[in-house]
Amino acid sequence: AEEVDGEFALRPREVSRKQAMALSALFPGLGQLATGHRQRGTAMVVAEVGFIVVWLTSHADYNTQKEQFDAERVRYSAWAEGGSFADADASWLRLQQKKNDLDGSHSRRVLFGALSAALYGYGLLDALLWEGGRMVKEEGVGLAPQPTGLAVVYRF
Repeated sequence: AEEVDGEFALRPREVSRKQAMALSALFPGLGQLATGHRQRGTAMVVAEVGFIVVWLTSHADYNTQKEQFDAERVRYSAWAEGGSFADADASWLRLQQKKNDLDGSHSRRVLFGALSAALYGYGLLDALLWEGGRMVKEEGVGLAPQPTGLAVVYRF
């Protein structure tokens, strides 16, 4: 807001396509938010945060599963070389389950890493080529600062 003739007036801040692209490169959805695409930008930010959180937890889960798989593989090798058949068989079943768990963690890690990268690419393309880089005309009800406080305004 700037002061004009002793009163505050709203001045829309224009964001260039280049600025929108830079913001989208920083984090998906920021360029869209800056150009007034609130719903699209919010959805992209929330989705990207979700993808990153799931990817990070899947990565940590994968590392834990890998350690457990390696430990069970050592136990199985020890049983297979000099233990009872029943103990080796039980260890083999646990080893198969750990392998399935490890594969599941790896699949989630790859999937959510790919989704995060795809959303990042989409955000850049949207800001560069599509509607996400163009300013939206603000319409609807909003607040405007006035000398006596805030006023509710309708923009059309």
